[in-house]
Amino acid sequence: MSLKLDKAFFEQLILKADESPRKRSHYNLHQDLNEPVQRLAIALKKGTYVRPHHHPKSNKWELMLALSGSVMYVVFNDAGTILEKLTLSPGETLSGIETRPNTWHTVYPLTDHAIILEVKEGPYTPSAKSDFAHWAPEEGSEHSAEFQTWLSSALPGEQYAQTVTL
Repeated sequence: MSLKLDKAFFEQLILKADESPRKRSHYNLHQDLNEPVQRLAIALKKGTYVRPHHHPKSNKWELMLALSGSVMYVVFNDAGTILEKLTLSPGETLSGIETRPNTWHTVYPLTDHAIILEVKEGPYTPSAKSDFAHWAPEEGSEHSAEFQTWLSSALPGEQYAQTVTL
């Protein structure tokens, strides 16, 4: 039987994100973490914090498509300076992006809820501590809300001015 990414599927994923302390939820479309292509639908609730990160292995590209709502996709250089901010929305000028390996990036919802489809080469490998940006607060940190506020209004060329050592 085929899985349908329809309104009912989206509503269930959003409900789980609403109930999650992280304000997001995901559903693996692949059956096994060792599959050569990893596919997952991710619901993001406004206010979720996805710490900037990269995938340093040469085969760890990532394709992201907006399925519902709108998200801001942000690209940084190694020092944390914003290089690009791109709005992804289904049916609009830009609805998806493929990220090359070793690209520092994050995403956050612009609408109350958004759903993205993420496709990447498998097998699944857990993120190492070094995969997360040292210049951005850890998830759950008391400084993550400050970073999110800065990020929402920051422009390309700007860098987060830390008020404390992270």
